[in-house]
Amino acid sequence: MSDKEPTTVQTVTPLALIRDVKFRGIWLAGALGGMMRWLEMLAIGVFTFEVTQSALMVALVTMARTVPMLLFSAFTGAIADGFDRRLMLLGGLGVLALTSAVLAGLAIAGRIELWHVALGTFIAGVYGTLEHPVRRSLLGIIAGAKAGATGAGVALTLDSGTNHCMRLVGPVLGGLVLTRFGLPGVYVFGAVLFSLGFFLVLKAQYQSPHYDAAVPRILGQIVEGLRYIRTNPKIMGTLFITMAINIFGFPYVAMVPVIGDQILGQGAVATGMLLSADAAGALAGALLIANFARPHHFSAIYFYCSIVFLGGVLAFSLSQFYALSLVFLFLSGLGVAGFAAMQSTIVFTAAPPEMRGRLMGVLAVCIGVNPLGILQVGILADWFGGALAVTIITIEGLAAILVAALLWPHFWQRGN
Repeated sequence: MSDKEPTTVQTVTPLALIRDVKFRGIWLAGALGGMMRWLEMLAIGVFTFEVTQSALMVALVTMARTVPMLLFSAFTGAIADGFDRRLMLLGGLGVLALTSAVLAGLAIAGRIELWHVALGTFIAGVYGTLEHPVRRSLLGIIAGAKAGATGAGVALTLDSGTNHCMRLVGPVLGGLVLTRFGLPGVYVFGAVLFSLGFFLVLKAQYQSPHYDAAVPRILGQIVEGLRYIRTNPKIMGTLFITMAINIFGFPYVAMVPVIGDQILGQGAVATGMLLSADAAGALAGALLIANFARPHHFSAIYFYCSIVFLGGVLAFSLSQFYALSLVFLFLSGLGVAGFAAMQSTIVFTAAPPEMRGRLMGVLAVCIGVNPLGILQVGILADWFGGALAVTIITIEGLAAILVAALLWPHFWQRGN
């Protein structure tokens, strides 16, 4: 299956895309899922630390969500190039709604255990393998049919900005729900959100392009995608930085409940505000990018924003004061905006249409190396404490960005 570019290109805006019922349903389903992801991450981190008092256990439970991306995303991407992406998305949302309902029942009955929570987190991670090769690719395809690669870029930037909004709302909401209703409230809320997302995608009634009847050559398609990546420095460098940020940057999130409790002396709601400060910065950065970024800036935005993100997290790890921690995480969020908006946009627009699913799947695999970083930060936290663990991994991340600058100078050279 190939996703053909339009013969005539129209001007497209985020508002015009939102007015399209097909785009809107898939976009809103992603927004609801993103809200639940960040809400659940905070709630589960706080719950795990309260039960175990172990930073390593917090890291391991968090890791359960990201392991599936490493294990399965390449296969999901290859499958997405040969099957109906909308049906795949519906199946995933249905399973998540059912899982949340079961966990809610266990929590209400007082019979929920940590392994139940970890299993639910793993199932959510399996659904996460659909995010890039399935849901985000659908958004790019729908917008691309209207305005080619430019439309796809607008769609993916809009979706990235929406995720930042959910990162702003989710952790604070998670702290409030956990404080007021406990873990049962978190899972009831999840069952409602995922069910609503299911019906939004169902209502979208997107007519998929023609798919070959034969089962796709999954391994062969993966190999073809990897061979193509070797020939494209832009995609290769983007994937390298994606891996670096996910190993040495984003694992700091697993330590926020630990740092909030041990270093800053804050409760669940105030700890949620820390993650929301990061999200607020990301939202502000996304608005700046939407208004001022041009295609020839994309690689530079991706590169320099990765540095800003790591620098902000490094400063947060050294902070002893809650107000300063909020400021540093806001600054890190500005960096996240450019990183998150550009990684999908660069890969999607640089990939041949017939390979977009599998290359977006490879991108998801690179994101899925995050468990390696979470495991590292968890072990370091048990040895040195959560704050110093985050300091160490972010310094490693800055060193990796320096390597990228040497190997792929197009990131920082003018005109590339």
